[in-house]
Amino acid sequence: MSQLRNKVLVVGMDGLRFDRLRALRPPVLTSLMSAGAYGTSLLPYGEEDAPRTESPGEVVPEPPAEPAPPGERVIRARTDSGPGWSSIASGVWPDKHGVVDNGFAGAQFTKYPDFLSRAQAARPDLTTAAFFSWAALDEHGAFGRTIGHRLVLDGYALTFAGADKQVTAEAGRHLAEAGPDLSFVYLGDTDEVAHELGPFCPEYTAALMTQDTALGGFLDAIRGRPSYAGERWTVLVTTDHGHVDEGGHGGASDEERTVFVIAARLGADLGGVPLARPRPVDVGPTALAQLGIPVDPAWDLDGVPLPI
Repeated sequence: MSQLRNKVLVVGMDGLRFDRLRALRPPVLTSLMSAGAYGTSLLPYGEEDAPRTESPGEVVPEPPAEPAPPGERVIRARTDSGPGWSSIASGVWPDKHGVVDNGFAGAQFTKYPDFLSRAQAARPDLTTAAFFSWAALDEHGAFGRTIGHRLVLDGYALTFAGADKQVTAEAGRHLAEAGPDLSFVYLGDTDEVAHELGPFCPEYTAALMTQDTALGGFLDAIRGRPSYAGERWTVLVTTDHGHVDEGGHGGASDEERTVFVIAARLGADLGGVPLARPRPVDVGPTALAQLGIPVDPAWDLDGVPLPI
């Protein structure tokens, strides 16, 4: 029997509170959790008594940092999308990748590139794709230019609901037809709704259910591929930060700092087992490990592959 070809899909849902996910039980995410592995952790940063970021992508500058005590690592950043997605992309925390707020000033993406770019550098035979409804991730280089296929839309111009809809359609089509070895899809409407109305409103429920349906469409596209029987697909789902109950983030509350990772393997039952404090920085190394790419110590990553 020929060896299965490993492929990985990473889906990012912005500003998704895990307690709301558990309470609302969106069917696709719940199914992945039941058959996969999942857990939560707290971001190691957040600005105490911070003014909240009140709209998606708003730049509320992180104040100048005080020097860290000798020999102590102190990570200073706002619990915003810029630091969050940069950590997911690069596998390192903000004190290394340099993004401490949504302004992206001081980014060190040449030194700490995204996991798709690392995959292509390590294995040029791999195909990669990325789809964004938040254009800043492309504009500021959080996801590099060597990624093979990309779609970048502006959620501010189109609305995030509208941009997510286009991202969903294009990503589903590309997964079905091309089946990239490593893909990343960003969906942002949960964050936009939470900023406007908080995470306890019917509109947040609707945004989450729409993104859950999108995820289900991606999985259907994968399972419908003619070559699916010869492929081994790992799916990772994560978020960049949470929200306070009234909506907004940037601070250091547990509601803002709690993040999650869900890992599943299509066609396999991992048992719904808990992962011990999986972190956003672990997503990239986990994706690389599923493709047979070990983490090089010279990369100086903070993340490690999750045991799935």
